[in-house]
Amino acid sequence: MRINIGVLMIVFGFFLGSCNKTKSFKEYKKEEKEAIAALIAKEGFEILDRYPANGVFGEKQFVLLDNECYLNVVDSGNGNRAIEGKTVVLMRATLVGIARSDTFTYSIFPNSFRPVEFLYGNINETKLRAKQMTDSDEYLFISPGVASALEYVGNYAIVRMIIPFDNGQESKYPVAIGSGYQDDYRAPVFLDRVRFVFDEY
Repeated sequence: MRINIGVLMIVFGFFLGSCNKTKSFKEYKKEEKEAIAALIAKEGFEILDRYPANGVFGEKQFVLLDNECYLNVVDSGNGNRAIEGKTVVLMRATLVGIARSDTFTYSIFPNSFRPVEFLYGNINETKLRAKQMTDSDEYLFISPGVASALEYVGNYAIVRMIIPFDNGQESKYPVAIGSGYQDDYRAPVFLDRVRFVFDEY
């Protein structure tokens, strides 16, 4: 049986093209690490290895949390802490995409926008409900990463955060896992400002 080399090359080329359309999880993580490092260098952020004992951060100081998110506390709030499963949080934020393929700025910090609302300790359910609201982009801001700041700050707090894939926002990139694909990659983001207010009524 003779093999048509031209056809074989076309098929092989199509196969390579198909494989290259979707990056692997490892490739995304590498790009994410580079994007975060580039942001830190560009902004001149200082990364602390532990939370400041007095709770006071310098303007450019961020602490690397156990969940790989970076946190800077601008204002720690009034001392009242969120209670898991009970406290409804109203959040305003400015979100900056920092991946090379996903650069954007989206802000709901001005009062002309409604705040994002979520139940502390129930992020995944809140995020799913928000994503199903076709007239809302709330799910872009809701994430386990942003909620993790509430372990350290209280009502009326203002923070800044860098949130990597594992604790990120929008699920939008298919990732190669083994022989299949999972639509579960979230681009890293920089939350330039986040304000939490608890709905106590």
